[in-house]
Amino acid sequence: MQLYYFKDKEGNFGDDLNPWLWQQLFPDFFRADAAELFVGVGTLLNHRIPPAPAVTVFGSGHGYGQLPAINANWKFYCVRGPLTAQALGLPAELAITDPASLSAQLYAPAVEKHYKVSFMPHCESARLGDWETVCQQAGIHFLDPRKPFLQVFDGIRQTELLLTEAMHGAILADSFRVPWIPVKAYPHISEYKWQDWLQSVQLTADFATIPPVWRGDQAAEKTVRLKNMLKRTLQNTPLWRSGWGAPPPRQSARQHIDLVAARLTDIARLTPPHLSSNTVFSNNTIRLQEKVHQFKQDFGICNGI
Repeated sequence: MQLYYFKDKEGNFGDDLNPWLWQQLFPDFFRADAAELFVGVGTLLNHRIPPAPAVTVFGSGHGYGQLPAINANWKFYCVRGPLTAQALGLPAELAITDPASLSAQLYAPAVEKHYKVSFMPHCESARLGDWETVCQQAGIHFLDPRKPFLQVFDGIRQTELLLTEAMHGAILADSFRVPWIPVKAYPHISEYKWQDWLQSVQLTADFATIPPVWRGDQAAEKTVRLKNMLKRTLQNTPLWRSGWGAPPPRQSARQHIDLVAARLTDIARLTPPHLSSNTVFSNNTIRLQEKVHQFKQDFGICNGI
């Protein structure tokens, strides 16, 4: 089979852990030139999955795009959560949880706590805003989701509390038994996929909202900055053309950075954190491991957990 997952050109640890995770579980099983697809960690169950003679789904979720065109050549071992199972018309028992949570069973070197609080933005949010400066101002550790996944794992494990826009930040924190708080600064954060996973770990959680932060176009070439300046001038006038691409928001002022930093500090201090119960976490892990063993039996794989 070919391992199918999303590849962000700047990196996104929740997607990038796929080759490592599945190699640990099913060693030397996947081939880049295989026709059949294995759909693993990610919000992947949509119309973008390419046609294939067979598709195997192991823990993926729905949340972006149209539903996939499922046929008799698709096999589901499990999906991320109840909302995905319902959307795809699958039996409720296939909704276990995100398989990225198995990472905690495969990666557990000794670690010490170095950070009282860490903040992880969504990977798109990390591109849009200078969150490292915000965190410096707040006295909070910045955890970049675009860094190599094992580095991110260690950053999560070294913190006492994680504020996270990235759903896989919460998933890995929960798996490593690190309390977490979901936050949201931008409209691109999908509450649907969060709720899908939250239901799988039997939690309810509301997002703590924070104002967005913008990098602006200060790093762009002078001609690009001038073009964006002109667009901002014309955007709300009759001269604006619908085919023009919208300019990026202006770079956030220092006063705004200070306001957002204070908001992060308040969230960390005042908002009760979340952590799934040990019983739910253990039961989900056992159910995922049973699916791993079922897959190995189905395909004659002799090693791995």
